[in-house]
Amino acid sequence: MWFVWALISFVTFGMSGFLMKTSSVQKGSMIHTLWGIYLSGTLGFALWTFLTGSFRFDLPVLLGGLAVGLGSAAGNWLFMMALARGPASLTSPLVNTNILLIIAFSVAFYGERLSPTEWTGVTLLILAVFLIPIDPDETLAIRDRIWYGLVTAATIAFTFRNGGLKVTDERGMAGEIVLMYGYLFSLLWMSVELWRKRSSRETAEAVRTGLRWGITAGFFSFIGMQFYAIALIDGPASIVAPVFAANSLVVALLSILFFKERLSRLQTIALILLIAGLILSRI
Repeated sequence: MWFVWALISFVTFGMSGFLMKTSSVQKGSMIHTLWGIYLSGTLGFALWTFLTGSFRFDLPVLLGGLAVGLGSAAGNWLFMMALARGPASLTSPLVNTNILLIIAFSVAFYGERLSPTEWTGVTLLILAVFLIPIDPDETLAIRDRIWYGLVTAATIAFTFRNGGLKVTDERGMAGEIVLMYGYLFSLLWMSVELWRKRSSRETAEAVRTGLRWGITAGFFSFIGMQFYAIALIDGPASIVAPVFAANSLVVALLSILFFKERLSRLQTIALILLIAGLILSRI
């Protein structure tokens, strides 16, 4: 069943990413969007741990939650900044190439092995990453170097979130309690940021838009991350992580459908390679 849980995780988490993009498109406050995500996400995990009786409070699980939380909060912050500068149909798939690091980590430290097909998928992912910035089309090529920096930083941050869950699972910590503390720490971070920026001139409409989409995105984020954690219990991270990373396809397709984002020919090829790489990595 772990493969089914992984499939559910990528669809629901992809919806979360798309709703974050929606908030950005509708000029929602970024900080209120993130605060809303971690508010509903924290409440979701708190309810889950209560219902399953998996609550615990000790140093190892707090440290695990802190690492996952920092990776999640920093990753989402950078991700939303990247969304404001580039198309979601490329930003989300590129950020999800953190699966390369997760695969390498799982193979090196937990003895997982990749088949020739999976290695082919990894190769296609790397090729796609190199193709993204090479585009002769002046009107569609992404020239903003800051966007590339934000995408790279977000990729590294999300590695701590996704890889952290693999490490804590191997150490016998339930994913839901680690994620609860992770989302709680992220919520505290965003609360501090809200207090720091309390005098900003954001409009009431921007605040309401950010909260509305953020809280909704947090609900899907909770479901996606919970099923990802469940899939890691029985499934190998070198397979579960690429399946989960397919959430970028949901973001890309919905963004193209609803926001009419256009891709150049070479960027389309790169996106196809990313999709093929993600698929082959999990066969």
